[in-house]
Amino acid sequence: MRRYRGLYGLAAAALAMVAAGASLAVQKPPAKRTAKVQANNEVVATVNGEKITRNQIADEVLADQQARMNARNPQYQDRVRPVAASIGALVLKRMGGGLTKPVSVTRADIVKYLFDEKPPVIREAVQNRVRELAIAQYAKANGVTLTEAEITKQIAKSIENARTQLRMQGKSDAQVLADLGYRAAMLRRGVTSSLYVEKLIKKDLEKKIGHALGPDDFRDGRHILIRVNTAPPAAPPGAAQPAPAPDPEKAFAEGKAKIDAIAQEIANKAKTFEKAASDSSDDPSKFREGSLGPFVRGQMVPEFEAVAFSLPVGVVSQPVRTPFGWHLIRIDRTGSQLTEAERDQAWQAYLRGKAQSLVSEILAKAKIVNKVGAPEPMMMPGMR
Repeated sequence: MRRYRGLYGLAAAALAMVAAGASLAVQKPPAKRTAKVQANNEVVATVNGEKITRNQIADEVLADQQARMNARNPQYQDRVRPVAASIGALVLKRMGGGLTKPVSVTRADIVKYLFDEKPPVIREAVQNRVRELAIAQYAKANGVTLTEAEITKQIAKSIENARTQLRMQGKSDAQVLADLGYRAAMLRRGVTSSLYVEKLIKKDLEKKIGHALGPDDFRDGRHILIRVNTAPPAAPPGAAQPAPAPDPEKAFAEGKAKIDAIAQEIANKAKTFEKAASDSSDDPSKFREGSLGPFVRGQMVPEFEAVAFSLPVGVVSQPVRTPFGWHLIRIDRTGSQLTEAERDQAWQAYLRGKAQSLVSEILAKAKIVNKVGAPEPMMMPGMR
């Protein structure tokens, strides 16, 4: 076991040399070396005809994992080290039965081995590059571009968030990245894709609401929901026919009677809005006394928003019918009364709700050829 760890450690050290462009090998004959270089420039994927090569992926994987291995904060060090493990496996194969036999391994050998074996780290790297390229192409096709200033600002914001959350005050940006095992290029790729997605979502929302997004497109408020269920009840086991669906208008009428009674309690000051929400609402917000927190225009259903964005602060609405049932709404603060941080938090929540579906739509529309294949899904032990 000690000998294997020694080989593994050697492979990990070798990764540092490879990531830096060094070679572990004696020189190969020029013709063979040229052939390997050409092989490593092979196209591994295309997105709408734009090529991704082996060397592009290898450069990223080797450098990114080297950064993770050298993370100064032990919590963020890459202890799995899949590339180093692959190098170790390649070395062992070259050794054969003779553990003292000299071994020659070049960067080209390693790249070829990685793409022959296709470990998850390579599959994930190709899939990530495909996703990034598809997003960038889609954004540009829809008139969305990024400036260097926007990218730089977001990178600085991401690093500052990490510095604050992980208590790294006093450390430079470079030190924060080194502690976390991130390269600047790795962070830049992620930030660029995120900004493209954010701008695409914002453009779609502004088209929907008919104007540029501004402070007045945010609200903070509470609601009470009496849910109206118009779906047919589940048929009992062995029933010959499913149970009939309830009459929707009758169900809404019953819900209206309940919301009217709650509204009367609030109007008569028998209960505060908060108490009524805790006691009677059918929405999970009842556990926060009906609080929705700050939200952005476009986040709620149209019937709800039409009232929420026209209601004076502190006034309880008349019952509002939506596809979910009946609501009472109270707005506590307008967008101008919210802090910039609160509006940003609401915007980020909106983005999280939209981003995955947008990326899935982009990938579905793109013409993608991935010769490496997608990563295998995670499986529980014993499922194979």
